[in-house]
Amino acid sequence: MPGPLLDAITTDLEVFSRYTRARVDAFGTVLATFEGAHGGATLLVWTPRELATEVLRRLPAAYRGRIVLGLDASGGDLRPFEHALEGSGAEAVLLVREEPGLRHAGGGWKLARLDDETVRLPLDHEAPPVEEERTAPTGLRYRERRAYPEWSSPALDGSRPGSPAPQGHAAAARGLGVYAAGLLDLEEAWTPLFERLRALP
Repeated sequence: MPGPLLDAITTDLEVFSRYTRARVDAFGTVLATFEGAHGGATLLVWTPRELATEVLRRLPAAYRGRIVLGLDASGGDLRPFEHALEGSGAEAVLLVREEPGLRHAGGGWKLARLDDETVRLPLDHEAPPVEEERTAPTGLRYRERRAYPEWSSPALDGSRPGSPAPQGHAAAARGLGVYAAGLLDLEEAWTPLFERLRALP
């Protein structure tokens, strides 16, 4: 039986579909595509679905290329992000979190069991990472391996560090440009980001 979260996701889809192409994938991620002027790259903007309204308000009015807005319903898991990345055709990724900051830089980490407790450890620790069985809002079951390699994002303003966003390494491993921005910094992030992507109107 569909739960309240899937009902809310379906409502999100109905609203987005009034204005642009939108769909829900197997993991319950809403993916809405916004077309800019001809030319430019395809950018996947990945954010928790709880921030959808605020991120939507901060999307730029003019740009070249395509923005695919991905609303993550998983709470930050890697598998839904990888699935959306494969289907989006993105050439670059912008990870948007609620915390302030316009870039991400930090070491990798994993969750592991030590003395019957789940703790966060460096990747080179001998304890194996936890593997959890997860269920998407759609009912799809998947396994999430709680090990997230190190990655870094170029600074969009040259100053503020961002919060960890573990999905970033999956895009970097595919050779894609990966960037990070805090919600409050998002509007000032667009210009330097589009300069890098050559997507200024």
